[in-house]
Formats: sequence, structure tokens, C-alpha cells
Amino acid sequence: MAITPGPNNLMAMQESRLRSFRGSYPFLLGLFVSFFILDFFTFLFMNELMSAPTLVLNSLKCIGSIYLVYLIFSLFGYSFQAKHVTSSNGRFWAGMLLNLTNVKVILYFFSWLHFIFNANFQK
Repeated sequence: MAITPGPNNLMAMQESRLRSFRGSYPFLLGLFVSFFILDFFTFLFMNELMSAPTLVLNSLKCIGSIYLVYLIFSLFGYSFQAKHVTSSNGRFWAGMLLNLTNVKVILYFFSWLHFIFNANFQK
């Protein structure tokens, strides 16, 4: 999952570049915590995701692509928002929000869990 530069990788790199590792720690912690929250909810709702029509999954991919383009533009200096989060508590929640709205992570967990459960149930 870390091979392709998704929003989490790009924003973690940007945070580390701007604030060093210590300064970006709250943001990285927010990514880490929300990673497990997303994993849990994807596991919980996997049956509903598996029965979702192709149109729903394709629209999730399109939303994720548009979101990735937005993050790339904001990474290279085009500001879409007026205020920048500077407090460590705000950066934690920014990392959580980034990961919880990242469609790429949801699709990754969905395919990974789907692969594992199909392999185990077909034996």
C-alpha cells in the first residue's frame, strides 16, 4: 500500500518537511489511530461493501481520485483553504480526518479482507 503515493504518504511527507519528525508527530499519530478505526469499520461492514453495486465502488474511486488531485495541488502551494492548522491537537484531528476520508485506504482494506476471507472459506 505504501508503494503508490496516496494522500496519507503525500501529507505525511509534507508535514515532516515543514515541521520535522517531532513537529509532525501529532499528525502521524492521527493517521495511525484512524488506520485501525478504518480497518475495524471496513471489517464490520465488509458484507455490505461486497454486495454494493459496481456503480458505488466506481464512484468511490472517482471521489478518491478527485481528492488526491486536491491534495496534490495543496501540497505544491495552491491553497484551497484560508486557515492552516498549527496546534498539535488540531494536527492530530487533521491526520484522522485525512485518513478517514481516504477512499484508497477503504478500498485497500476491502480488497485485503475480501482476499483473506475468500481464501479461508474456499478451503
